[in-house]
Amino acid sequence: MNSLTSVTVLWLLALALALLVERFIEIIKSIYDYVDGRRDWYRIWTKRAKQLRERLETKLHIFEYVAPKDAAKVLNRVRDLLLNEKTDYSGTIPVISGDLVRVMAIKTSTKILGISLGIAFAFVLQIDLVTLAINAAGEYAKWLEMIKSETLRIALSGVAIGLGASPMHKIITTLERKRKKNK
Repeated sequence: MNSLTSVTVLWLLALALALLVERFIEIIKSIYDYVDGRRDWYRIWTKRAKQLRERLETKLHIFEYVAPKDAAKVLNRVRDLLLNEKTDYSGTIPVISGDLVRVMAIKTSTKILGISLGIAFAFVLQIDLVTLAINAAGEYAKWLEMIKSETLRIALSGVAIGLGASPMHKIITTLERKRKKNK
């Protein structure tokens, strides 16, 4: 097998693994959503939201440094981004809901799980995308040559795989453009 074919196969493998990790995470999240709905775990998330609100108000003394109206703007923006909905709420009281805490916890947990799976795949299959990136991008990837540790290169490859297919595809297309520019 020539070098171009082996590089292409390795990138394709990385993209396929990223898709596999993404779909696995979606299945796990769907199962969790089903159990959450059946067990009425909204009470837990509401309780966590109240705890977070109290911690922000009392322990962190957030309103000594930030006006409630400004804090509400930030929290509403975060809420809109996380819950994928646009609200017209423009009050001065910051709102932290159980839904917001739940979505943030699930997104964080699934990212950690995905990255962990990606790193595991990368170590089991010895996938080193950093070396491929250096070879493909040439002078544009000189900064990657500072990473000497093979273990770290494989771990970074696993992180790229674990983030999912979209970031992995962006990495591949960027490197392809850099390679064409080098020619």
